[in-house]
This record gives sequence, structure tokens and C-alpha cells, in this order.
Amino acid sequence: MASDKKTRHASDSSVIDPSDYIPTPPDGGWGWVIVLSSFMCNMILDGLCYSFGVLLPKWVEVFRETRETVSLVGALLYGVFLCVGPVVSGLTNKYGCRLVTVAGSISAMLAFLAASFSKNITVLILTYGFIGGLGFGLIYLPSNVIVGYYFEKKRALATGIALCGSGVGTFIFAPASAMMLDAFDWRSLVMIQAGIVLNACVFGMLMRPLEPTKKMKQSLRKQGIENARKKAVGNRKRNAHSDSSMKGADEVTNFKTIKKIEAKQEDETKTISFENTSGFLKDVKAHEIHPTIENGYAKTEMEPFLSVPILRGDSFHHVTKSDYSRPMYRQDIFYSGSITNMPEYKSSQSDMKQYIASITNIPDIPSSSCWDRCTCLPMSVVDTLKNMLDISLLTDIPFLMICAGNLLAMTGFYVPYTYIVDHALQLGISKPDAAFLLSVIGIANTVGRLLSGLLVDIFKLDALVINNIALVLSAVLLFVEPFCEAYELLIGFSVLYGLCIAAYISLTSIIICNLLGLRKLTNALGLVILARGVAGMLGPPAAGAVYTATGSYNYSFWLGGLMFALGAGCHLVLHLPCVKKKAKGNDSGEIVIAEEEVRALMKDREKNV
Repeated sequence: MASDKKTRHASDSSVIDPSDYIPTPPDGGWGWVIVLSSFMCNMILDGLCYSFGVLLPKWVEVFRETRETVSLVGALLYGVFLCVGPVVSGLTNKYGCRLVTVAGSISAMLAFLAASFSKNITVLILTYGFIGGLGFGLIYLPSNVIVGYYFEKKRALATGIALCGSGVGTFIFAPASAMMLDAFDWRSLVMIQAGIVLNACVFGMLMRPLEPTKKMKQSLRKQGIENARKKAVGNRKRNAHSDSSMKGADEVTNFKTIKKIEAKQEDETKTISFENTSGFLKDVKAHEIHPTIENGYAKTEMEPFLSVPILRGDSFHHVTKSDYSRPMYRQDIFYSGSITNMPEYKSSQSDMKQYIASITNIPDIPSSSCWDRCTCLPMSVVDTLKNMLDISLLTDIPFLMICAGNLLAMTGFYVPYTYIVDHALQLGISKPDAAFLLSVIGIANTVGRLLSGLLVDIFKLDALVINNIALVLSAVLLFVEPFCEAYELLIGFSVLYGLCIAAYISLTSIIICNLLGLRKLTNALGLVILARGVAGMLGPPAAGAVYTATGSYNYSFWLGGLMFALGAGCHLVLHLPCVKKKAKGNDSGEIVIAEEEVRALMKDREKNV
């Protein structure tokens, strides 16, 4: 709504549009360096996570623990880096993608380095699993968010390329880990992995923040100077008729005082004024307003560059220029598809600046929440946590089905990644060939991501239909896997499984946006990521417990298939007419809201002109 968008009104009726402070994605240029950085981070993270199955048999042998216990190391690594997603989103909103990614790289490196000295499985679970998962979480989310921040029209292509790093990493690291495990001991392998993780620090440094264009900054500065000059000239004219009534130096501003005021303004306030400012911008010198200043004195009346405080709980919050460039205030930041298909973009008449302004939402006076009690946290972090962890969305039936479906399906998702290598070894397949099965899943995953994006964006097929087919096929494949005793059959299973899970993972944001609307995307994806993280921590140990109880991996894979089938059932419910009607109601409301916001924004611009 128009009231959600903040505008800055000057006392002389001129307006500086807040959208001028919102960075416009370049859709290229340095953005392709960002894509490369994200690709490499995904390659490192998922490559190491998904190749955990290579280390599982070795650690079972070394620590003499059950597969259920050892699998908890990998389960925490998978699950924790997903569960911390909402918290990392808040940190990214406050400190930016670059700093958070670098911090995550260093944290994960130290965790892996400590894990290499583990004397027992408990220490390994704590260091490699839990702390390593925290570090991976700090790398994963900002390295993917920043791609959406640099791209809009080409976002589908850029995101697709970046996420392909996941499959490429699995393809490379699984056989490489197997070879290094034969050449060195496992401690040396983990040390090498620590060095590899540290490389994410380099790619994180390339993620420079996106700023408003210099041309826009220069135009705003000229506008401010012109406004202040007109005001100063008006003051001079009024003072010409009232010189006799002047009280000496009381109403004369010394030029040195002006300079001090400017310096103080630069240091103490950078906030945007929405109701009562003079249009005076920082770095504007007195001679630019009064070219005819003589003897260091001027009649310019300097008003401070104030901001209107917004009450938040027990404290005041100032909306600053930097708030408009924080990534998590963009409602489409997690959307991985083409924005040309979105109602908000169509409503903006394909004007990119209007579209970005319409989807940038900085909360005014938010509803009360438990997060308001966290007074030690910056408001940009609190805003993000409140948005992503708003559980009231669970009362929406379509989203409840999506969330439950992901919780169930992801419980079976990691079973092949964790146990297919050990299962192949029990069938008498050599270590390099067994590890190569993970490589096949990885490369098929890469192809599957590209194909699913092509089917949705180019051929306009229904993302939900593709997702549901993929889930059903994944369930069938896990039921069939125990019967694949020949290596060729296991290769076939790996190819098909990699293709199916690629469609399931890559289409999530598009499905949520289609069913719930863009406004609920961040909230929905925050809860879905949390559900996936919990499932990732439960799935492998549960399958390991089944193996311990039965002595066979057949039941473990069947358990994974059952979880996928239940998850597919939840998603199939979304095709029921009553649920479809509810989802269409969300979508139509989204279109109306988007059109109203764009119309309000255009009216504000007309007033400015």
C-alpha cells in the first residue's frame, strides 16, 4: 500500500523519492563475477556435504560406532546449515553478504581443522557436524542471496548457473575424497577439506555491496544545492527590507559556524527525513549555495538534516539511506525464476525502477512479536527474523501442505547421499566405483536444474506439476534401489535420482510464489528452510537406526521412499479444487495490492515533477 512506502518531503514542497536510494540491479557487469563466486561457494559447500558418504564407512571402522551414530555427523552438517538460515538472513541484512560469507568460511575452516584432531565420535559430531554446519550456513545463504540482488531480468539464468555449482561440486569431491582417503589417512583428508573451505573467503571478498548509481547521487546532490540556493536567495531578499530591524550579529551566521555545522551533520546524521527537511545534502559547501559570500558571512539559514523516529517497542528506529539497500527488505530476493512472469513486474509496466521500489518493504510500525524483546539486536536483524519466522503463515492451508511435504520428503532426501556408497561396498563394488555413484547423482543434479528451469521459464509448464512428478518418481526410485544389485543398475538409479531431486529443490520458490504470492515468499521460504533443516538432521540417523535393527540397507532405502511418498501426497493435495481456490485467492489479492502500490508510486512521482 502507499502508506508502506516512505517518502521524504522537503519544507519547500520538493520531494526526494526514497526509490532513488534503492540500488538498481545491473543484470550483468560485475554481476557475472558474483555468479562465479556463488557457483564456487555452492561447489565447495554441497560438494563436501554430499560426499560425506565416502567418509562414513571409514569412521564406522575407526571409531567402532554404529552407522546411526556416525551418520549424525553428516546429518548435522546438512541440517544445521539449513536451520540457521533465518538467523543468517538477519546477519546478512545487517552486515552484508561479503562479511557474513567471509566469517562463515573462517568458522568452517576452524571447525574442520579441529575435527581432524578428534579422538572420539562426540568431538567429531560437535566440530565437523555442528560447528561446521554453522559455518556452512553463514556461507550458503548470502552467496545465493547476492545473485538475486544483482540480477532481475536475467535472474533465472544467473541463479541457474550459480546453483549448478552444487552438482559440479558433488561430481568432483566424491571421487577426489575417495582417492585422497586411499592416499592419506582421514585426518589429513579433513585438513585438506579445511583448506578448501577457506577458499570461500576469497570468493566472499568478491561480493561487493550494490550501491545506487553515481549518476543518481549526483542528480540528488544538484537538486539539494538548487533548493538550498533558492531558499538562501529568498532569505537575502527578505533581509534587504528588514536591515533596520536586525539585531546585529545575532542573526548573522558566521561562515566558520556553517562549516562546523556541516561537519557535525556529516558525523552525526545520515538519516533520511520524511517530513521536515530543507533539502540540504551532506558534502554541500556554503559557496555552492551562496556564490557571492563576502568576508566569510552569509545570511543562509541552516536547518539540520533530521529524521522522523519510528516507534518500535520501547525504542526509536531511524530509517537510513542504507536501509534501502539492505537485501532482505526486497520481497523477491529468494525468487529464482524469471520476474517477467510476476504480476508485480507486469503491473509496473516493465519499468524496472518502479518494480524494485514496489517490492522494497521496510517495516514502519510492526506488530508486536517475541523478537521485540531482543533489544540487543539491530532492527534490521529483528525485521528479518520476524518476517521469516512468522508462524501465523501455518494457518494458510496451501502453505501448511507445502511445509509438511518438505518436512517429510527431506527426511528421505539425504538417505542415498549418506548410504549409497556403503551399500555399494557391501555389494562388492570397489571404492572408486562406489564413490563415483555420488558423482553421477551430482552431474545429473546439474542437468536436472537446467532442464526444470527450461521447462518452467521457456515452455511455461506448471512448476507444481513438475515438482510433484519429481517427488513421486523419487519415492519409486528409493523403493526400487534395494533391487539394483548390479553396478549398471546403480548408475541408472543415480542418474534418475539426481534428475528428480534437482526439480524438487530448484522449483520451491516459484511454487510458493505462485500459490501464496510474492509478499509471503520470504516468510514461507524461511519456514520451509527450517523444516528442511530439521528433516535433514532426522533422516540419516533414522535410516541408520533401521540398518542397525535389521542389518540391511533395504529397509533404510524403503524408509526414505516412504517419506518421499508422504511428501508427494502433501503436495498432491494442492491440486484439490478447494485448495486451488484458496491459492488463487492469495494470488489475486497479490495482484491487486501490487497494482495499488505501483499506482501510488506513480502519483508520488507526478507530484515530484
